[in-house]
Amino acid sequence: MSHHPNPFDFVPFAEGEPTLKTPEEWLAYGNLRTGSIKVEMKTLTPVHIVGEQRMEGKNIKESLFYERHGQHYIPGSSIKGVLRGFIEAACNGWASQLTPYYPRTKKNNRHTYGFKVINNIELEKDESIDINNVCSIPEKLVIPENIQNGIDLPSFLFGFVPGKSSDNEKFNTSWKSRISIFDAEVTLPLSSIKDKNSYTIPDLKDSDAFMGGPHPSASSWWYQHPNIVKKNEQEQFTNYHFLGTGFRGRKFYFHQDPKKCIKEYNKIMEWGWLNFFPVECVEKGSSITFDIFFNNVPEQLLNIFYYALEPDKRICHKIGYGKAYGYGSIEFSILKIDYHSKGFKESITTDPAVTRELIRKKIVDSKDGDENSIYNLLDKATLDILSFILWYEEPLKHVFTYPVPGDGGFNVSLAQEKRTEHNRALKRSIENALRKYNLVFSEDRITMTEKMARDIANSLYNIKPTLHFEVYQENSEFYNEIRQKRLKLIR
Repeated sequence: MSHHPNPFDFVPFAEGEPTLKTPEEWLAYGNLRTGSIKVEMKTLTPVHIVGEQRMEGKNIKESLFYERHGQHYIPGSSIKGVLRGFIEAACNGWASQLTPYYPRTKKNNRHTYGFKVINNIELEKDESIDINNVCSIPEKLVIPENIQNGIDLPSFLFGFVPGKSSDNEKFNTSWKSRISIFDAEVTLPLSSIKDKNSYTIPDLKDSDAFMGGPHPSASSWWYQHPNIVKKNEQEQFTNYHFLGTGFRGRKFYFHQDPKKCIKEYNKIMEWGWLNFFPVECVEKGSSITFDIFFNNVPEQLLNIFYYALEPDKRICHKIGYGKAYGYGSIEFSILKIDYHSKGFKESITTDPAVTRELIRKKIVDSKDGDENSIYNLLDKATLDILSFILWYEEPLKHVFTYPVPGDGGFNVSLAQEKRTEHNRALKRSIENALRKYNLVFSEDRITMTEKMARDIANSLYNIKPTLHFEVYQENSEFYNEIRQKRLKLIR
């Protein structure tokens, strides 16, 4: 079965504990610097930041670019989110953006299981989950209620808002951001949404959900690591559920050409239930400048922030809406660094080229270092996977798409009769696979090892390719080829 890889992949959570230090300990990483950075953002593919979205019923008719008082902007909060997310992954930091739990989506739905992401969270009234023993984020990555044991590096740089437990109605001490990112004003003309060749994004037709939305269920080995196969006996049928435990990692999107990507969705007739709507974009090749202000940041930690702005040349960031379809690929370049002193009456301008050479020496080309080296604040294995996913190389010849509907994908478009036929065939295949590997139910479940889960997923691949995320990716057209090539060049 031939198919494109999924448009996102996961950076596994690092094995070690996050590095936690008191604010005073973080402040000891070199001389404190206050100043500003002038940054250029170059758009490598069209960029869309959602503003007003005009609707026709449940369908988006058109999506306009974000604006205030008649002027278009890329919000500083969006840029900050990109950089914080990168540093959180690269430095094994806490997960600052997460949904605390996923309730059961529909009553009496036999195919979805709600679960908690954080163990000590309290559910809202009238909401319920099915699985209590699933904590999909490692406890070490959940933002704690207080900073008694210290904070991670991203929280020191970007701010800290403590978690809230079910038995504590009061929040503990917060930590103010030391880095402020200003909105990037877009002065260039945007693409026209009226043009017949306008940029478009597909979405589910006549649906409240949107395609590719973050709605994981525990009844999946797609977002989560395999855990058990559960048998649900009913009067007239038997259902098998593949329950996971623990998210696979942090999600990042591959770079691709949006025109080629959208063309693939248009080529597949089964995608007739999609609504393609035009989006207003900053064109590819545009240059936008913005300012960053930093206050009392230690020199060495500021170097890590510079690295996040300008990582290894293979890594480019993504921002905005439509990342799964190729939109939002960007490259940051530091134009100017000013270090302020004496109440900002004087400033010292630093050559960005000198800073780049310093970063390369301390991070990119470093193999080891002393205990306090900033290289030791980065997780090398994580950087390798980030490089693999965020690798940008012209021309953008590879296409990544969500699994197609029908027998080869998520089956969302199957008519009831065909869906029933497919489910019966799937049931037979599951039972044959379980017998093949001599797997026997203990009460209503079988606990899986990773190898057992892969064997089962490979056995079912021709009828259920989307069961196991890694099996799906590894069986796609060019995934293994680019993975081997990129990781070989990285190392």
